[in-house]
Amino acid sequence: METSDVIREENKVMKLYALGDFGEESNRGSWSSTSLDHPATFDKIAMDPILKQNLIDDLDRFVRRREFYRRVGKAWKRGYLLYGPHGTGKSSLISSMANYLKFNVYDLELASIHSNSKLRSLLVSTSNRSILVIEDIDCSIELQDRQSS
Repeated sequence: METSDVIREENKVMKLYALGDFGEESNRGSWSSTSLDHPATFDKIAMDPILKQNLIDDLDRFVRRREFYRRVGKAWKRGYLLYGPHGTGKSSLISSMANYLKFNVYDLELASIHSNSKLRSLLVSTSNRSILVIEDIDCSIELQDRQSS
């Protein structure tokens, strides 16, 4: 990475995007943002040290292989499924990942999406080098099941 790119990355203000949830009622259905200023880092997060190192190694490997993904014609993306009761650190882990990678975070609430075309439009409008969070996906599935009954 060139020196100017490194400096730009170090000074990057990361953003948290949500669907019009930051006092902008007129933006309902489109992304609005606020600064992501979460103090979580891998140094501070309570997590099994071996699992933490494996995750960091996986993130590093993913970032290094961007060109490889392009060469073989695959989308440059990586997925993780985090699960557990409320308050167990899932959001802090996501913030740690975002702070480590200097990626923006998009918080998508599936219950507010009513069509595949709207979902596709939102996904296409996310920026590169970002983390897409779909929280409580199990609740969204239950809601859809109830609506179709």
